[in-house]
Amino acid sequence: MRTIDKKKTIIPALFLVIIVVAVTLSGRGHFYKVSLFKSGDGWGYDISKKDKIYIHQPFVPAIEGQVPFQDKRSARKTGRLVAKKIGHHKSPAITKEELESVVKN
Repeated sequence: MRTIDKKKTIIPALFLVIIVVAVTLSGRGHFYKVSLFKSGDGWGYDISKKDKIYIHQPFVPAIEGQVPFQDKRSARKTGRLVAKKIGHHKSPAITKEELESVVKN
């Protein structure tokens, strides 16, 4: 077979393989969405996937009592950390140390 004929066959076959792999991998991701909401005189967050809420967190985790986040930034950063942990198949629980490091930065 000539080189030109091989290229005409190989290029479309490789393109097809790339498309199949991309479509297969796109459905495997763990895309969690963090949404913020007012909670009392502060903020809370929801973590959802495909419009299904997995975690509804109106209060700061890892501290005693029902205290909402003081600001949107703290709620968002904590929610993102929890979503990342879920995406890596880890427990969504937050320790006081993790909470402090997230809120500081």
